Amino acid sequence: MLNAVIGAPGSIRRNKAYFIMAVFLPVVFLFLVVRIIPIISTLALSFTNYHMQRPVRKFVGLENFIRLFSDDIFHTSLLNSLQFVLVALPAEIILGLAIALMLNSKLRAEGYFQTLFFIPYILPMVPAAIIWQWIYAPGTFGLANFFLEKLGFQRVGWLIDSNIALNAIIVMHVWKNLGFFIVIFLVGLKDIPNDFRDAALVDGATAWQRIWRVELPIIRPVILFTSVMASIWALSAFTEVYIMTQGTDVSTGVEISVLVFQIYVEGFRYFRMGYSSAICLVLFVISMLLVLIQFRLFREK
Repeated sequence: MLNAVIGAPGSIRRNKAYFIMAVFLPVVFLFLVVRIIPIISTLALSFTNYHMQRPVRKFVGLENFIRLFSDDIFHTSLLNSLQFVLVALPAEIILGLAIALMLNSKLRAEGYFQTLFFIPYILPMVPAAIIWQWIYAPGTFGLANFFLEKLGFQRVGWLIDSNIALNAIIVMHVWKNLGFFIVIFLVGLKDIPNDFRDAALVDGATAWQRIWRVELPIIRPVILFTSVMASIWALSAFTEVYIMTQGTDVSTGVEISVLVFQIYVEGFRYFRMGYSSAICLVLFVISMLLVLIQFRLFREK
């Protein structure tokens, strides 16, 4: 009688299974359509000579990857992308962590500073890049050169000189994403129980020792997460490079081209989708290797 009222155990389990399937199957389907299928398609295209203006595609094996070794533009793009990671990653982690430590030290108007630092992150990339293009504008029209002249220095061709253009874009990239890392580090620091800090004070630890030996080891997973995100965002940088270099003397993008920019040029300017897919696969492998190295370095002891 009771089973008839509340349902048999078998029917309850079936209902739970149906509910789980109804909830997760659309998510799994969407993940397959948006993530897995494009990755498989890109992998397949990388071994073909597919051109968007030619209906016939032919399997060419490793020809696209062999061509990469002799492609000077690819070499430049690869080095620029690695430079992007090597400069942006430590800058975002160190600055984000330092500012988060300052905000966590009972600083007045902490919420105001959090909002101030987070505003650039929520600003869309295109208007942010346009703003910085104006800041780096040549002559006295650019804000950066205006202040340099006021300080008695000569003007700098921020986006014209290929020797400094990439670093100028990296500065914009760090400014744009810094607020995200500050907030993430701040959440991790606030999650540390005060008992650990009090114990360190009782043991006579200085402020630096408390940070180095107590707080940083506890937020190791947070540092790993931010490091992975910073490296992925640096390797996938495109919009800031595209927006800030168009209409300048380096508008061809060759001198400061990055891998994603070359993927765009090969695929959507020259329509060589097979070759573009090969570059995508190389970028994917580099990203995976970098993430695995970071997991290895930050593994729990």
